[in-house]
Amino acid sequence: MKPESLLGVWTGTAHNSNGWDMKITLSVLQPVEVGTTLGVFDIPLIPCSGAFRVISIRGEILELKAEKLQGECGRAESDTLELRPDGTLLYISKGKDWETRGILQHLD
Repeated sequence: MKPESLLGVWTGTAHNSNGWDMKITLSVLQPVEVGTTLGVFDIPLIPCSGAFRVISIRGEILELKAEKLQGECGRAESDTLELRPDGTLLYISKGKDWETRGILQHLD
C-alpha cells in the first residue's frame, strides 16, 4: 500500500450485525504510517466521532485504534481498513457482541 494512496475523504454505508445501517465518513489527513493518526471519522447516526491511529500495516490491511471518541461510540475490540482492488475501502469494526462492516468510496 502506498502511504499516500488513502489521502482524502471516504464515505459509505456500514451495516451493523444488530440490524441497522449507518453512514460513515473518514477523512484521511496524512500519509499512512504506523503510530500516527490516520485521520478522523464521523458516524452521525449514533452519533460517534473520533480519530483512528494506525497500529499495524499488513499488505493492504490497516489495523486501527479509535481514539478521542466523542458521542455514543461503541467500544470496538478491532477496527480495520482494507484497500480493495477496485479502489474502495472495506471497513470492519468488531466489538464484543457486534460487528459493523461497510464499503467506503473515495470522494473526488
